[in-house]
Amino acid sequence: MQYPASRTAAISTTALTLASALTVTAASALEHQDRHAAPKRLNASAQSGSFDILTRQASGLKAKFTERDGTPVAGLPVKFTVSGDKTLLCEAATNAGGYAECKSPAFPPLPASAVELLTTGYDATTHGTPHYAATTTHNTIGLTAP
Repeated sequence: MQYPASRTAAISTTALTLASALTVTAASALEHQDRHAAPKRLNASAQSGSFDILTRQASGLKAKFTERDGTPVAGLPVKFTVSGDKTLLCEAATNAGGYAECKSPAFPPLPASAVELLTTGYDATTHGTPHYAATTTHNTIGLTAP
């Protein structure tokens, strides 16, 4: 069947318009899939720890990580480090309440790191994940002696 030239032009224009609309819609869908939500920022707080001068052991290192609305975040790996020189003291994961705590004695820092720990305190840091931004909290260390 043969159509008049004006009808062929109308069909071609309609087909072109439809193809363009499909291309724009597909491109928009792909672009939307490529966009990821920015990682959420967390609230964090650390508890004051203590350092036994005889055993050179830090204890009481504890930090809490929550979403902005106060919801605890479980399962985040947390590194506890000396604030100044970043010497690793211990690692723990947050529990259902959002707390990470070094239950066993932390690694004994070298003498220079021990002085740094006593003067600058410690940091509890969780590295960024696809869902949460990297977060650090800080607190001090007190001396204990028998």
